[in-house]
Amino acid sequence: MPRTQGGGKPTVDLTGDDIDALVTWSLIRAAHQAQRGLTALFAEHGLSPVQFGVLSHLATGVEFTQAELARAVLVRPQSITGVLDGMVERGLIARGGERHKGRRNPLTLTAAGQDLLAVVWPAVREANRPERLGLSQTEVAALNGVLLRMVNGSRRPATAQEPNSPSGHGTDREV
Repeated sequence: MPRTQGGGKPTVDLTGDDIDALVTWSLIRAAHQAQRGLTALFAEHGLSPVQFGVLSHLATGVEFTQAELARAVLVRPQSITGVLDGMVERGLIARGGERHKGRRNPLTLTAAGQDLLAVVWPAVREANRPERLGLSQTEVAALNGVLLRMVNGSRRPATAQEPNSPSGHGTDREV
């Protein structure tokens, strides 16, 4: 807990339990551990985690623009341009037409992209087996549910309170 040492400088006495009680810090540590393993798996196939995400999202058959893909794989739109250009050059994805500012230009998965994903997907599924994660099936399902709520919750707009809401502080509305 915070206290001051000689000279009035604040110090904090922590235990390992104090650190382990920080959910977001535990999440970061677990994410780094999982990322190392999956990044190595992707690298065996010439992919980065973002590229795997692009292939996976396009495999759903939903049309994505560059900006929509950036949001789906949680990177900035400016950051994904080079990634997508490289994937187009490798023949893994294709653009719907010429690129024009302000014009919808959906991306699609090519046969080569589908073939690569068909090889990588089973290995990723294997890496996600409960016994590989040291968890039970029930724990994996619960953990994934919580993580998806966190990811999806971070995409929702903030709400503001207006008078007469059920919470007593106002009506919830998007801002």
